[in-house]
Amino acid sequence: MSKPDVALQTLVDVVTHTQAGISITVTADGAPITGVLISAEEFATNVAQQISRAHDFTSEDVKGFNLLFEHLGEAARGEFLHLRNAHLVTGAEVPREEGGWWRIRIADVSGWSCGQMSPLR
Repeated sequence: MSKPDVALQTLVDVVTHTQAGISITVTADGAPITGVLISAEEFATNVAQQISRAHDFTSEDVKGFNLLFEHLGEAARGEFLHLRNAHLVTGAEVPREEGGWWRIRIADVSGWSCGQMSPLR
């Protein structure tokens, strides 16, 4: 595994501390992924909510998921970046519909740029 990009780690830290979202496109394991860089906490909260909405969980189950993802968010600091509205770009066009939630190991990113790829008009 290669060393993580210090500039990208710094950008992730800025997003974590400011809770701002920054449009970004990364290349991870040769695949371009475009989305909005968010904090690990925002990622964890939203993934837990998505899981609880998709399944018929009791309120106790939801609390457990929230706690689990909260700990995952804390453990991810400095090692992972998180995207919302993310798309894996596999062809000539970026999909127009809402994207998903992605978690990517920073050390797996071989290139990145600020700005999100947008669908062709």
